[in-house]
Amino acid sequence: MLYIHRPTLHDLNECARLDASYITQRVWQMTMQANAIDMQVSFHLVNLPRQMEINATLADDNLLQFWQRGDCLLSARKNNDIVGYLHMIPDIAISAGSIYRHVVAPDYRRQGIGTKLLDYALRWGQERHLRSLLVTLHTKNHPAIEFYRAQGFSFCGFSEQTYNNQQIKLHFTRSTR
Repeated sequence: MLYIHRPTLHDLNECARLDASYITQRVWQMTMQANAIDMQVSFHLVNLPRQMEINATLADDNLLQFWQRGDCLLSARKNNDIVGYLHMIPDIAISAGSIYRHVVAPDYRRQGIGTKLLDYALRWGQERHLRSLLVTLHTKNHPAIEFYRAQGFSFCGFSEQTYNNQQIKLHFTRSTR
């Protein structure tokens, strides 16, 4: 049986230890063409010659601080183990919630746990009158991009050279309605 709930203090430690790495053989590649009066940006899905494992080490998150300030923190427990969690930061000024972390342990992926966590986050946002959810993903994170697109998220922009690692990030949004 799967239980989705606000984590306890003990659960936070288990959440922090979850493996967020992933494997992909596809990435999104950006091309940009510009002249004096026109600019065109497009993203193309590219197959890599071999699988690539991305060690998505979690940032130095202070889950306790996020928990204490009242962010949307949800954990998924199956049997006696925490198998996933979602952290979303509400921004009341723009009536949106930004999904900051959404992790499911590798052995439990593709079992609907990520979807259940997202469903609970949507309800959490609706209860707080948020109009939309936002998520930002690396162009290398094809599995997550496909997951969010399948969950009704739409591409709404990109950022490049604004992060320390110089990687392009894709932004997606979805209404909470």
